Amino acid sequence: MLRALTTGAAGLNAQQIRLDTCANNLANINTQGYKKQGVSFADLLYREMGWEGIPAEKEVPPGSGTPGPTPPEGSGVRVAAVSRDFRPGGLIRTGWPLDVAIQGEGFFRVRLPGGEYAYTRAGSLTVGADGRLLTQQGYPLEPEIILPPGYQSVTLHSDGRVTIINSDRQQEEVGRLTLYSFTNPAGLAARGENLYLATAASGQPVQEYPGSGATGTLVPGCLEASNVDLTEEIASLVEAQRVYQLNLRVVGAADEMWSMANNLRK
Repeated sequence: MLRALTTGAAGLNAQQIRLDTCANNLANINTQGYKKQGVSFADLLYREMGWEGIPAEKEVPPGSGTPGPTPPEGSGVRVAAVSRDFRPGGLIRTGWPLDVAIQGEGFFRVRLPGGEYAYTRAGSLTVGADGRLLTQQGYPLEPEIILPPGYQSVTLHSDGRVTIINSDRQQEEVGRLTLYSFTNPAGLAARGENLYLATAASGQPVQEYPGSGATGTLVPGCLEASNVDLTEEIASLVEAQRVYQLNLRVVGAADEMWSMANNLRK
């Protein structure tokens, strides 16, 4: 009975993490550049039945007169990892000149207030009071791109070039967007605000221009949508709820059996 309680509790903990992950994916279904998360499970310790006086008959394999090993007894399940799926999302055309989507691999790099670098796929840019290109959260791109005063319009190109029409009505290149790739993007650490931090698991970032090396190209006037599939997440959420209910029944049945055992009278 005690084993049933611990097994059911382990299942409840695992399915609670799965439910939270599905809920987070659904909450970010409209977040630009968001990458969905998935949960993978692993078995807990198995041991052979019958070691402590538990009656267990050995199974006889078909066509064999010799009994096989005693069937093992499981201890439940645990969450092995919560991984992130970096497959690209669809493109949303906005027509805004400072919106740009990454088609393929790669991240923009931004500088945080503490001086460290973070990486993002969100390409909705703005212009700060000093002319610097910023993300929607107000973080400057790295390397910095500063638009001179008096410019009339700005254009982002698929190869990363940033051009303006200056005060003399002449086209001028003021900088170039760069992308950063990682050997193992799944090893990036989520920081919040749609930002990721490099870790030892992700490897060191490699700087490249869009369309060269391992990075993708830029699509001006578009934003990358979340790669969350609504139907898949709803189905996964319902499945996790049902498994949670089954584990709850196991805990309830074990509790009822303990109650009956405690109330026995000679």
